[in-house]
Amino acid sequence: MTSYATFAGRTIVPTLRYRDVSAAIDWLSRAFGFVRHHVVTGEDGAVAYAELTFGDGMIMLAPVEGSAFDKLMTQPADTGGAETQICYLFVADAVAHCARARAAGAEIVLDIADEASEGRGYSCRDPEGHIWSFGTYDPWRHEPAEPPRSLRDIVGEQVKRAVLLAALLVAVIVSAVVGGWALGVVEESPDDGDVLAAVGPSHDDAVKAGQPPHEAASREAIERAVRDARDQLTRERSAKDAAERTARLARDQLVQERAAKDAAEVAVKDARDQLARERVAKEMAERGVREAREQLLQERTSKQVGDEIRERVSLAERAARDANERLEAERRAREAAELASREALDQLARERSARDASERASKDMREQLTKERNTRKAAPRYRQVYPAPATTSPFAWQ
Repeated sequence: MTSYATFAGRTIVPTLRYRDVSAAIDWLSRAFGFVRHHVVTGEDGAVAYAELTFGDGMIMLAPVEGSAFDKLMTQPADTGGAETQICYLFVADAVAHCARARAAGAEIVLDIADEASEGRGYSCRDPEGHIWSFGTYDPWRHEPAEPPRSLRDIVGEQVKRAVLLAALLVAVIVSAVVGGWALGVVEESPDDGDVLAAVGPSHDDAVKAGQPPHEAASREAIERAVRDARDQLTRERSAKDAAERTARLARDQLVQERAAKDAAEVAVKDARDQLARERVAKEMAERGVREAREQLLQERTSKQVGDEIRERVSLAERAARDANERLEAERRAREAAELASREALDQLARERSARDASERASKDMREQLTKERNTRKAAPRYRQVYPAPATTSPFAWQ
């Protein structure tokens, strides 16, 4: 945050107390043009503190009650409308500002009038009786401030000056030419517009040439007018350059002010977001308090029906015991069933083992029998050969 104490005129911040701070903020903004800078609300939602800005100045607003100043200060309504201090604010246009305050309902106690400082100002009373003074006298400058001029006004003024200077220069040139023609020095109008060349030799040359003194004086007057015109043109050009520099500085200042405004808007947005978060936290805390109260009320109600609850608890305990007994009986029955199941599984396993052994024995016997059969089939067979009978005929056995 910017430290306002580093700028001249910002180290003193007036403080005013109001019974309705929120309404005072709205009215001061509407009637006088104050701008909200920082507003703090209490737990009940009422405004507890506020900071308002006016140009480069600032005021602080606080409630009438609830501070250490309650016994040290009083309000205008309690003193018959009398004030012990008055806030003075500098404005560029007191007439327009007075009209704005009057339209908002301000009581004008001192109307627009010339002040000792030759400025203009007025005084009025706000809805809670505080007196405010506004005027065009700027004590930092010790002189009434002129209304601010826009860049268009500055450029227009410079254009007017340039036009007048051009007209003056033309008039000087025409006067010089006409004077020279009347004195017989110039026979016709110059072509290049050089006045000194058109009117003839300089004053010193004219004196040396033996011309009459009045002709030499006329030439001297013409030369002086031309020099003055040129000096005036130089000054006007310098003024124009200065005005252009001022315009550039004004534009740069405007850019800086816009940047500062954007930064201030961002800060205000952040402050509003923070306030919203604080409000949410507050609402959550209040909701927690309400729930705690409801819980306490419920507990108190429970104490009133304690006997009934104890009886219900006793019945629940008996029911729990009965349920535990039933569960124990069911558990024992389940364990017996599981034991029988395990024995049956063991018997089945033994039977399966015996069946597997019998099947293996049968398989071995079949394999043995198969081997024996294969052995018998593979054994050689012997055929008995009988000798053939002796015969003489080869066809005896046919």
